[in-house]
Amino acid sequence: MEERETMERIGNTRPNRRRQYEACLRENPPMYQAAKKLTVPPGDAVALVDSYVLAPALGGFVRWVLQQAVQSGKQRIYFLARDGYFPYRAAQFFCAQMGLPIECRYLSCSRYSLRIPMFHFNREEALGLLCRRGMDVNLERVLSRGGLTRPEREAVEKELALPFSPKTLLTPDWLAEIQKRLGRCKPFLAYLDRHSREALPAAAGYFQQEGLMEQTEDAIVDSGWVGSIQQTLGELLRRLGRTKKLEGYYWGLYDLPRQAGREEYHSYYFGPEGNLKEKIWFNNSLFEAVYTAPHGMTLGYEETGGRYLPIYGDVGQGRKEFARRLESYLTPYLKHLMAGMGKDFFLYGGVEQDLTAIRRLFRLFMGTPTPGEAEAFGSLPFSDDVVEGGDRQIAALLTEEQLRDHHILSRWMIHKGLRKNQFRESAWYTGSAVRGGRHIPRHLRQYALYQFLRHARTVRRFQKERRKEG
Repeated sequence: MEERETMERIGNTRPNRRRQYEACLRENPPMYQAAKKLTVPPGDAVALVDSYVLAPALGGFVRWVLQQAVQSGKQRIYFLARDGYFPYRAAQFFCAQMGLPIECRYLSCSRYSLRIPMFHFNREEALGLLCRRGMDVNLERVLSRGGLTRPEREAVEKELALPFSPKTLLTPDWLAEIQKRLGRCKPFLAYLDRHSREALPAAAGYFQQEGLMEQTEDAIVDSGWVGSIQQTLGELLRRLGRTKKLEGYYWGLYDLPRQAGREEYHSYYFGPEGNLKEKIWFNNSLFEAVYTAPHGMTLGYEETGGRYLPIYGDVGQGRKEFARRLESYLTPYLKHLMAGMGKDFFLYGGVEQDLTAIRRLFRLFMGTPTPGEAEAFGSLPFSDDVVEGGDRQIAALLTEEQLRDHHILSRWMIHKGLRKNQFRESAWYTGSAVRGGRHIPRHLRQYALYQFLRHARTVRRFQKERRKEG
């Protein structure tokens, strides 16, 4: 009943969103009072969400991270770029205010900067990672994932002699075929091996410089999803001589790498074993789009003046301004939050109370956005790939037919060839449904069913694999 009424309000009226967010926070006095003290201009959807959703959620997550770190005796926490930028700034503030004996560091890395130095150790694994599926995968992007330059990509494209353009979107069948052909392509394998070996010394120097080889009790912090960065970073550090296993604190985990120790992966909002309700109304792509740093992706590392520095990619001015605006609300929110609770409560109480409020907030914002929220946040640039470029609006403007294609029956029919259609995916479907403006409650109900079935299947598979692993 509550779900249907929420959808009807979104589809038929323009609710007073501020009152809805305040209702979610009212039973959590520290969060509620901190948000209420912020100045939100009337009609400003971004300012409202920054103040009443994103700031409280980030404050709750970082409070949990610091609680876990203090209780487990951690001395140093590494916040991974770029999703760790705002948690890093918040943790710095909290640690300084309370005098916590925890050192916070910002570690510049990405799936790309970690995988390139590792590719020459395991060629088969490298080919699998290069040919993984994504929203907009073509041959040019596959080769870019391996660090190949434009002339090198053109040479490999000529060698492969495929019957379509390098920019043609690839089907799963063609991705599998390209993986086989690349495994037999000598020029490609030579380029991949050379780039990987050349990248390793600077990467090793950077991580040694940042103290990851020391015997300090440490852990990493990231947004999460499947734990692949922890696995890759841990394997790289192991090859460099680190003997201690790497631990990680995450916003959420849908899955874990095979054979990964569950005790080394700690999750806040949801874990791979369950939390279906939280997963249905959560969008990890939107999470990454809003909590992103005002700098580009880490492309690699270089030595300058005896120091190893990260190399960042370019980032648009709009993304920088969005990040700075979020920080302008986040900073005063954290100050008000800290003033509203004592040190003992901050470190030892209130986690479930925080989570209850945050889940209600995210269910509204991510699951049933208002037209103003869908337009303001749906136009943010987003790419799900390990390489930059090809960004699209996170809530793509879709036709009625394209919106229907996201539902479970339509996806199955297209996959089986029973329907012919050029499927166009949205990274934030509910935002696209609201931007579309027609049949919104129906689309949201059907998508919720699709999300339930998808995540239930992942949970069952995870549980089955864990039972096999003992």
